[in-house]
Amino acid sequence: MTSIKKTFLCAGLALMLSACATSYDTEKQFWSFGKGFETAQIAPDSWQISFVGNTNTDRALARKYVMRKSAELCKQAGYSYFTFTREQTDRDAVGQFGVGKNSSNDILWGSSTMNQETSVMVEVTGLHSKPENASSRIYETDYILNNVNVKS
Repeated sequence: MTSIKKTFLCAGLALMLSACATSYDTEKQFWSFGKGFETAQIAPDSWQISFVGNTNTDRALARKYVMRKSAELCKQAGYSYFTFTREQTDRDAVGQFGVGKNSSNDILWGSSTMNQETSVMVEVTGLHSKPENASSRIYETDYILNNVNVKS
């Protein structure tokens, strides 16, 4: 394959990947460019869940992803309900910078693009029963799993 064809193939692939919202099944890692989910169990009944989406992932979709992931974790652990003890949603401008050298060995640097990045971080606690006088919103695990669709 010629180098021109390879270049167009790589450019086309990059364009296709950048045109979609970060998918629900993306785990945060080097190969996902820091996008996707990261979960950590912080207590026997609690998890910290963070999700970072690309420019095409809006706040509503990111929150729906986290809501679904919370329900899945709580269901797997045997909890019928859950609540968020902490929640933070942000949409930040993120610049992508480059450094390189030209043919004269001069060091060049600059910003190539500015993207929006949506991030959601929650601490979720599983509950075996629904408290009568809860001070925060209580979600039913099965209801979320049956009604919050994250597949497009």
